[in-house]
Amino acid sequence: MYMSDRRRILVPHTAQPITYADSPTSSLTSSSQKIYLRTSLLPDASGSAYFEHQQHKILVLVNGPKPQRGSFSSSAKLLVDVKFLPVSSDAHVLGIQQGLGFETDLEKSLAEFVYTSLVPAIRLGQYPKSGINVSIVVISGPPESKALVKQVAAACVTTAGAAIVDAGIEVLDVVTACAVKISTKGDISVDFDYEQESKASARAVISSMSSRDEITGFWIDEETEAASIEGEILTQVLQVASAGAIDVRKLVNSVLYRSLDGLESKGKNGKRSADSISD
Repeated sequence: MYMSDRRRILVPHTAQPITYADSPTSSLTSSSQKIYLRTSLLPDASGSAYFEHQQHKILVLVNGPKPQRGSFSSSAKLLVDVKFLPVSSDAHVLGIQQGLGFETDLEKSLAEFVYTSLVPAIRLGQYPKSGINVSIVVISGPPESKALVKQVAAACVTTAGAAIVDAGIEVLDVVTACAVKISTKGDISVDFDYEQESKASARAVISSMSSRDEITGFWIDEETEAASIEGEILTQVLQVASAGAIDVRKLVNSVLYRSLDGLESKGKNGKRSADSISD
């Protein structure tokens, strides 16, 4: 009697070798430094993005929308958590105790800011009775200065915005963020480059949907009593930050455009249209 070999699975005669598309990466020059942003790093996650600029290295994983048990909800619930790796130099500077496994005040503040920045952009009503989890890992950050927390916040928001789109989740616009600083002389500029000795009277980070000209998040700390962020100064801060967020948006656009075809071919949770990630 003829017995087939069940241990071997033959491929069709029309099969072709696996080929890989170019990595959806891009870079944006700012001063003498570059930003590196890449999406779709981890296939097990619904969406992912990695951001690197000077001392800052951020990894974001998005899972969902996934069905949730319990009472019916007409829209999805967004959950954001931020964690600093124990090996990160921030663990000592920013008061993060290694290995204790609890959430610090800084991690909570960053998570709340990212949540506030993303919620207006995500069409949560399209995913009833579902949950969307955004996990942010700060691999490396400012080594010796608490003043650069706003730069970390901006990097977290921008990376999370790209990861949300990579997950195929419907959005009104892509959220990007930019940090700004006010010098002791009153000059306002983008707080983009790492300068350990740089001092400022105040620092801020603004998240926005550039194509809709809408601000989704605003976090400012006054580092000296001399700083008063109101009136004309506040207007200038918003203008400088919005212009910086638009520049970062150009980088995000280039990355998302390259990965757009890949997202549709993977059949993820939703398909993105070109007009939703245009300038």
